Amino acid sequence: PPGGETKQIIEIKAVDQILNYQCQVFWSEEEYSELLADKVGFKSKEIDSLQKSLERHNKYIVNPNVEFDEARKSTILMCDVKGATYDTNSYDFHWLLGDLPFDLYQFKQSEKELYYEGEVNGVPTTIRLVFAYTIDHCHEHVWPAK
Repeated sequence: PPGGETKQIIEIKAVDQILNYQCQVFWSEEEYSELLADKVGFKSKEIDSLQKSLERHNKYIVNPNVEFDEARKSTILMCDVKGATYDTNSYDFHWLLGDLPFDLYQFKQSEKELYYEGEVNGVPTTIRLVFAYTIDHCHEHVWPAK
């Protein structure tokens, strides 16, 4: 893969007006060693990159943090995403899907979850969107089922 990523897992849990975002990226051994050499710089770059991406969609992050899992050679970016709601318990995911070649119709749906497994920019990717209620959705929006 282009940046040394071997896999990524994105999990987003909807809690009231906030989306709890977590992105775990698994790296090649060589790339991970380079990341560890500049942990502070890597953290700053990852948080800044997500913030800039969200600002394009009038969303913002709160409480960002990056953790390093040396045993699994992974980094975990965690934060809360604010501004992604458009009604009570209704969420806009354009900020997540806008640059991707697919939308929520390519996700598998269970009662309270949307799940995607495939490639994003050549990297095997899993995306889980988890809700506390039964859901319905269109291309980029999720809301409570009637």
